[in-house]
Amino acid sequence: MTPSKGPNKGTIIAVDDDKVISNLITKVLTDEGYNVSVADTAFKARGLLERLTPTLVILDRRLPDADGLELCQEIRKKPQLAGVPVLFLTAKGTTADKVVGLKMGGDDYLTKPFSPEELVVRIEVLLRRAGQLEETTVLEADGLKIDLTARKVFLIKKEIALSPKEFDLLAVLLSRKNRVLTRQFLLQHVWGYGEDVELSTRVVDVTFSHLREKLGPWGKRISAVRGYGYRLDLQ
Repeated sequence: MTPSKGPNKGTIIAVDDDKVISNLITKVLTDEGYNVSVADTAFKARGLLERLTPTLVILDRRLPDADGLELCQEIRKKPQLAGVPVLFLTAKGTTADKVVGLKMGGDDYLTKPFSPEELVVRIEVLLRRAGQLEETTVLEADGLKIDLTARKVFLIKKEIALSPKEFDLLAVLLSRKNRVLTRQFLLQHVWGYGEDVELSTRVVDVTFSHLREKLGPWGKRISAVRGYGYRLDLQ
């Protein structure tokens, strides 16, 4: 239960009795610059919450000694923790489960199995909403500049005309450079479809094809990972 070493981007408490899941959470979030403390029971989680002031709490619903809902309610009753975002991460994934989790004080609800990228983005959204994550307005790399406020793209100081979806795809890729983003992830975060909606991913491939064409030689940095998704390769 010792906090992982890393940059002081914030402290996240993860409560899950599955060691594989908690190890994955720790690895992913430590790489992102967070300090992570893990508890495998509600009892141990209460001890961490007494000693630490977390930036965010990740809660499983199924704990050996309690339902995560109970712990979430306890967090909400503590003045010093009332504003801390709570993300449920659990296998209980029915619509009814999600509704109950949100009604009982959760800020978001992610079901297992999950992708690391999805977890990171959900956390970033929650922290941004809570005013704990600084808004980025400009993204730059290798001669490419994206102005997120003006929604303009410049390549070697020359503006490139992109469609709204092409712009959003490029912004997501650059913000998650050198990481593979699944087509399903992109459908959710660029097209806005829910995780339970089954859709053809062809629209993603077609949009990427148009984007790479407009970027010319620079577009070769966008790699298709067969059977998975896309990655922007940058030094």
